[in-house]
Amino acid sequence: MNPFKENERPQRSRWLLILAILTFIGSGFSFLTYFTLSFSASYMPIALETYKSMGMPQEVIGQIEQMLEVPSWQYLLLSLCYALAIIGAALMLKLNKVGFHLYTIAQIALFVMCNLVIKGALTMNGFAIFTTVLIIILYGMLLKDSLFNKNNDNNYTEYEDTTENQEEDDDDE
Repeated sequence: MNPFKENERPQRSRWLLILAILTFIGSGFSFLTYFTLSFSASYMPIALETYKSMGMPQEVIGQIEQMLEVPSWQYLLLSLCYALAIIGAALMLKLNKVGFHLYTIAQIALFVMCNLVIKGALTMNGFAIFTTVLIIILYGMLLKDSLFNKNNDNNYTEYEDTTENQEEDDDDE
């Protein structure tokens, strides 16, 4: 980085912005859904009876019954994991490496919660797992390009070289 431009920061990629917006939409919707479910579990049996009387397909009724078996605190944990993913994406937009780690931890926690703890209707299928891994890899590649691009490294190297040359010139005098 140029030492005379103190406010110069690495440029973030347009693709990083697009990925973050998709994360905000997906994780934000999931956060609201699970947060609402964690506090409305007592109303779900009433909704189930209403759906049955409306003639909903048996698949939908079966999924709702499986979701009723999940304790509300587990829905709250899921919503907190999605909140952590949103915070991680926001930090990545600011080109902060910690955001990538928070996002990755949130995705691992979601995988463990859905597939190993809760199971049932909330189990992640192969496509969801593939998509999650792909997004983590894309975030990693985009952050690597933004934080460690060659222009920033060259500017810093030039600065170090001029400093060393200047010290040698000072010693000659």
